[in-house]
Amino acid sequence: MSKDSMKALKARLQEIIKFSIVGVMNTLVDFGVFALLTGLVRLEPTVSHVISYSCGVVNSYFFNRRWTFRVQKKEGLPEMLKFAAVNLVSLGISSLVFRALVAGSLHLNEYIGKLAATLCAMAVNFLGSKLLVFKTGH
Repeated sequence: MSKDSMKALKARLQEIIKFSIVGVMNTLVDFGVFALLTGLVRLEPTVSHVISYSCGVVNSYFFNRRWTFRVQKKEGLPEMLKFAAVNLVSLGISSLVFRALVAGSLHLNEYIGKLAATLCAMAVNFLGSKLLVFKTGH
C-alpha cells in the first residue's frame, strides 16, 4: 500500500471513529428523551421515538459538522436542508424498523427495537453525511 493510500485509509478510519463517538452521544440523547417521554410522560412509543430521534439529530449536526468532518465553510441553508433530508430518510427507515420489531409479529421489547432501529439509522446517516451533506474529500 502506498503512503497516500495509508494516509487516506487512516483519515477515513478517524472519521468513522469520530462519527461513532458522536453516534453514541446522539444515542444517549435519543434514548434519554425516549425513556423520559415513554416512562414519565406516557407518550405512545412510536411518537416518543420520532421526538427523541429528532433531539439526537440536532446534536448530530453540530458535532459531525465541526468535529467529525471538520467543515470550515459557513453553514448554509442548502447544507442544513440536505442534512434534514438525510435524517428524514433515516428517521423513516428507523421508524419502520422500530414499528416492525415492536408492534409487528415479533413483539420485541421497545428498547431492543429502539437499539436495532438506531443501528440502521447510523449506517444511513454516515453515508448520507459523508457523501451528500458535508462531502469530505479524504
